[in-house]
Amino acid sequence: MNKIKPFFLFLIIGAILSILFSSGQVENPDTHLRLTQTRIFLENHNFGLPNDVGEDWHGNISINQSGNRFMVYNPGQTILFIPIYYIAEFISDSDYGCYYTAAFIVSFINLIVHSLCSYLLFMIALSIGASIYKSYFIAFVFCFTSYSFAFAQSTYEHHFEMLFILLGYYFILSKNISHNGILAGIAIALGLIFRSTTILALPGLLLLANNKQRLYLIIGVIPGLLIVLFYNYYRFNNPLESGYNLAWHLAHGNSIVFWSINRIPQSLFGFLLSPAKGLLFFSPTLILCFFGMKKFWYKFNKLTLSIFVLCGLYLILFSMNFAWHGSIWSFGPRYILPILPLLYLPLIELNIKRWVYPILIIAGMSQILLMSVNYKRELLEQYIQFNGIDENQFIYSLGNIPYLIQTKQLIKIIPRNISGTLVNDFPNSPWKKEIRMSSAEHVLNYSIEKSSVNFWWIRVFHWKTSLIEKTSTILLLLSAIIGCFLIFRNAKKII
Repeated sequence: MNKIKPFFLFLIIGAILSILFSSGQVENPDTHLRLTQTRIFLENHNFGLPNDVGEDWHGNISINQSGNRFMVYNPGQTILFIPIYYIAEFISDSDYGCYYTAAFIVSFINLIVHSLCSYLLFMIALSIGASIYKSYFIAFVFCFTSYSFAFAQSTYEHHFEMLFILLGYYFILSKNISHNGILAGIAIALGLIFRSTTILALPGLLLLANNKQRLYLIIGVIPGLLIVLFYNYYRFNNPLESGYNLAWHLAHGNSIVFWSINRIPQSLFGFLLSPAKGLLFFSPTLILCFFGMKKFWYKFNKLTLSIFVLCGLYLILFSMNFAWHGSIWSFGPRYILPILPLLYLPLIELNIKRWVYPILIIAGMSQILLMSVNYKRELLEQYIQFNGIDENQFIYSLGNIPYLIQTKQLIKIIPRNISGTLVNDFPNSPWKKEIRMSSAEHVLNYSIEKSSVNFWWIRVFHWKTSLIEKTSTILLLLSAIIGCFLIFRNAKKII
């Protein structure tokens, strides 16, 4: 089979998904901080943060012994954003315009990465002997019905972590690729530059590899480890200091136990079954995988054990952390996103019946529903109504099932989108802190950020854009819709 054609098929799918479903904005402060660090790096040629950038109480900024401020994150996205910022500078005529143009471009990236992850899942299925039909089937189920699809509208770095872990598994499982052990190690090394927790994939890969591959796998990982250790030393004069503990102490003092085994039972339940964070609520098509799990175990017990180790390490490690949920102000169980695609592999043993397809269509439409509204609207509304939010109460309340709250919020904002009365509440300068120019109530009810339908091609008609920009938006949207029909017709032939 020609492997180039499927790659370009998924790349086109990613481009179409990004055109149709990108929000057109960066909504989380973590990505704003990374993009701002890119801006500062291009201006000052260092990774430090001045005092007026970021909030110390967010837990994502640490201060070293010399009093210098740094973000806690690895430099992967900061480096990735450099060419994007150069493009934004070329097409913008102000610092403000340059920053938010860069943020606009950034909002398209993760949906493309998500589609590339679907391609790797397709290739992994082929590598273990699945038919091309079943391989496409599980890739499309993951691509269009999983939590990864909805969460890809955000701009967090977890999709990159997932991408490189899948790449590592693909290389280890591929028998027709030379030097696959070292290539798998390099994939994990690249993932480490984005997120240090990518190292959690190494034990599962070592279990799956043969003796020769294990040696090369470790050799391939070493450059990524060295880069992270050097980056830590550059910031904190200690290669083993990532900055997280410093940031947490800065934000919370010594009043919180940051790691505790006692949290594991409740956090595991939260990760899997809590209404506001549970993986099965956000990715319900995982239930279909249970029907193929027994056969998958008998046919691929070594791979199953490897996936079990990967999942166990992610779940147990993050369950011990005080912020296992990744903050209630982020959407779903983002820390365990990297384990999600491999959980869909048992679908290759599913006996696919006609009733499965209506379920998948409904599941795909449900994911689009989750993306249609800025998910922070419900939180902000509850925060204003109750003068604060109790995290545990929010996470475990059945009233906060994502499909229910997003439907409710979509009904509320549609009239505001039709009336065209929404305004931009961001300051007229590049992002430095979570600052809005209006009250929380005004932001909730009248801002483009919170009350526009959460797709860029709708926001364009609320932003102050030219007729040419609006016309270009319509043409690009129409081309994506036509592309959808062509892809659907092609997929029908395949499946």
